[in-house]
Amino acid sequence: MTADDRDAMLRYDQLTQRVYTERRMPQGTRDLILALGWVTLRDPRRHDPTVTVWDRTREVINADNKTMWTLLANDAPRYEHDWHADPKGCQAPMVRVDRLCGRGTADGFAESDLVTGRFRMWGFCARQRCQAYARTVYERAQRSNEQAPEAIPNTGGLLPLFFQWNWEAKYTKAAPTWTVPSYGLSADEWPTVAGEEPVHAFPKLRLVASGGEVIRSSGPVLVHPGGPK
Repeated sequence: MTADDRDAMLRYDQLTQRVYTERRMPQGTRDLILALGWVTLRDPRRHDPTVTVWDRTREVINADNKTMWTLLANDAPRYEHDWHADPKGCQAPMVRVDRLCGRGTADGFAESDLVTGRFRMWGFCARQRCQAYARTVYERAQRSNEQAPEAIPNTGGLLPLFFQWNWEAKYTKAAPTWTVPSYGLSADEWPTVAGEEPVHAFPKLRLVASGGEVIRSSGPVLVHPGGPK
């Protein structure tokens, strides 16, 4: 075993350890990162000039082109609201007891956070007292929504943690309606939000094509789900 082989094995072991310690890693993204690492560092065919990294990765995870593009789209960095975390029922406070109303809601609206840009949902029942309270909150929410910054992403941005490549172009092609967040593509670039565990950067690997050449932004090329473009 050569020194290069030992170095590649060590780097792959480090990558694997890092991936499995990241609890927020979705299974599909995890499988893609591990496969890319294997193909780049450990695959016996990594020096085969007839095999591209993406074609070989697709073979390793037994995925078709559509699945590969879906995996890329799923990792596009963005903010996704947790609808299940929103309070249920009318959120107006009761007058004589220390609790919220809790009745079924008649209307609702969002209020953005002035620091993170993320939002929470409010809901209120049709009772006059609750509607009066709702108007006060609604006026405040309108001001907050106008002044709040772009929401800090909380989803995706994991592939750029491990590999250097033209991810913006790939995300854009995989998810045409996606927009580039101003906070950066890599999850380790995003501001830490209170109550969330910060993402720790991993030394990035360059995706290396067969033959040892570093992949440029023009290649390799995935076949678009609708056919070659």
